[in-house]
Amino acid sequence: MKRKTKNKIILIVSFLLIVGVVAILLLKDNSTIEQNYHIEDTKTITKVIIDDKDGNHLEILKVEDSVWKVNNSPANIKVVDMLLSTLKSMRIREPIAQAARNNIVKQLASSGKTVKIYQDKHAIDLGFIKLFKIEKLTKTLYIGSETQDNMGTYMMLKGEDSPCIIYIPRLKGYLSTRFSALEDFWKSHAVFKYNKDEIASLKIEIPNQKSESFMLTKNGEGFDFTLLESGQKLQAFDTLRVKALLSSCFEVNYESVAKNISKLEQDTIFSKAPAFVLTVKDEKGKETKRDFDDACIEAGDIIVTNYPSYIDLIYLQFKFTPVFFVPVDEKNVMMKRFHQILFESIFGEIKGMKAIDNE
Repeated sequence: MKRKTKNKIILIVSFLLIVGVVAILLLKDNSTIEQNYHIEDTKTITKVIIDDKDGNHLEILKVEDSVWKVNNSPANIKVVDMLLSTLKSMRIREPIAQAARNNIVKQLASSGKTVKIYQDKHAIDLGFIKLFKIEKLTKTLYIGSETQDNMGTYMMLKGEDSPCIIYIPRLKGYLSTRFSALEDFWKSHAVFKYNKDEIASLKIEIPNQKSESFMLTKNGEGFDFTLLESGQKLQAFDTLRVKALLSSCFEVNYESVAKNISKLEQDTIFSKAPAFVLTVKDEKGKETKRDFDDACIEAGDIIVTNYPSYIDLIYLQFKFTPVFFVPVDEKNVMMKRFHQILFESIFGEIKGMKAIDNE
């Protein structure tokens, strides 16, 4: 009995020793990989330049904290934040096997993207003494395609002898798409973007219905309502609807750039007078003017949209006098009633506009 117990103890101790040796070897192997692809302090990044083999070039430039430009146009801060997060979080998963090295290097040379990262540095940096801030190119990365398991991306750091597979721990996916050299991927989609107190005036011109054109001009805490055709300043109007209209201009974005429209279709669209022209002037006197083109909508057509702005609804009512349907989950009675009250309170009396529920 004692001999059996002794053997069990020996087996357990031997097993633990084996596990310990394997763990030490694994840790030792991982520790030999120098994690030098990422940027630890992304707040010091001032500029990122991306070039691809198709001739696309973009420069993502930091103007100030949380304000970036891409090729001198406002950048989409969410996409820029994703890039900065990627540069901070990405790590080397494993070096490329020697047998595959040449093929990956050829791929990077023929179809890869070049990413140059600039950071704020100091000409004199003694740790406790930092003098003469300068902008310095700190890393040049060559970005390739994804791995076969779609869980990593082939990259190579300038100055290194061999590429590596780069990933973000716990992220399922690859990183190559986050380094796009296409300008539209990075540009802000904002049509209008204002804070609550920035709008000084808003003008809506409807060429085909000039009597419906009007202008809102800030006056103290409120706004004056002026009909453009007659110049008449209305003394009584619904201030709630005015506020709803103004709030629609706080942030209006476009969905995407239509690149597959033929030249003939473009000429047809731009040869027409706009359906309406919206002009917003801020407190500093800067104007933003946008033309909204007419759509080829006929009687009986169904217009489907998600989260339309108040401007969309007002224009649709003026132009087409449609019947609006507000689909709401029938089981949620309170939310259904809320939608009805909200719609009727804001738009209920505009030229007979009405909402019909989906029962």
